[in-house]
Amino acid sequence: MRVTKSTKPGSPKQRASRKAPSSHAVSRVLDGMGVTQAEEQLYRMLLRCEGLCIAQITSKLGASARAIASSLRALEGKGMVTHSPDRVPRYYAVPPDIAIEALIAKSQLDEELRQRNARAAVAKLSAMGAAAAHAVADERLVEILSPEATAQMFAQMHRTAQVEMISLTRRPMLISNVNEPDHLLFQCLERGVRCRALIDADLLGMPGWLEHMRDNTAHGEECRIAASLPFKLIVADRRIAIIPLDLRRPDGPVLLVRSSSLLDALCEVFELLWRNATPFPSSDTEQATSGRRRSMPLLSLLTSGLNDKAIELELGMSHRTLARRISELMEEFGAATRCQLGFLAAQRAADASIR
Repeated sequence: MRVTKSTKPGSPKQRASRKAPSSHAVSRVLDGMGVTQAEEQLYRMLLRCEGLCIAQITSKLGASARAIASSLRALEGKGMVTHSPDRVPRYYAVPPDIAIEALIAKSQLDEELRQRNARAAVAKLSAMGAAAAHAVADERLVEILSPEATAQMFAQMHRTAQVEMISLTRRPMLISNVNEPDHLLFQCLERGVRCRALIDADLLGMPGWLEHMRDNTAHGEECRIAASLPFKLIVADRRIAIIPLDLRRPDGPVLLVRSSSLLDALCEVFELLWRNATPFPSSDTEQATSGRRRSMPLLSLLTSGLNDKAIELELGMSHRTLARRISELMEEFGAATRCQLGFLAAQRAADASIR
């Protein structure tokens, strides 16, 4: 009977296979901790054979002394190896539980450093992007705004104006609500911003518009009436303006114009129209001019160019009462005609506003 030779369970070969873990498995774990394959191999050897010098390690691993010295320095930096103070140093492996904790701590520090560097890089890139976007925006002297962007820009212009707001106002009303106080305008006036509005005479027939104008002038806005305005416009500090491009479409495109010769020309158009328009008297001016509070609305309507029917409807009075009140005002102002009355009332209003 033939007996096949087999390795006994307790043989040195089997004990070695049970004792030594897979090199690939160990390497995979230590690689995740920032340890190279050569460093891991050297550390495992020092765990088995303590107190070796570089020459002995070189002999056992078959590597060059320079490579071994480099790996030893790296392991010492990671807290995995120490050496004796002898003239020819001998090297010892730090116990695995202590070495792994040191690796974890170093890995955390490295990760925190990487995150800080990444955040600093993001902040720097964001600043560069913002500067580039600002430079591009400055180059865009004109652009087209959507209705939503127009409303936002309208509010921003009122909130940031420092010196002056000027406007050409005509139908259709895109943003302002004639039935509500103009709080954005009032905030401008409270900051000391000079606000001038040139109003198309066609708006005077809109219900509530005259009361809206009286409210605005009572807060300090300067208003004048023009027979007809060619377009709508609002300008803040002569540095930015918005102009609706299609007045037949309330939701149509709006042109944004920044500081340029085009904006300068628009401001000159406003000034030309302003000089030739009729001042709309404020409440204080009307009271000082007529001497009677009840004449204030009538003077406003007369100087604004409304016809008799519109004035009667606005003031709720009959034709005979209106004619009588106009005669009284003509006598008070020394006017021979209604045209002269309107001129004298507007002239006094302008003189009072200058003073």
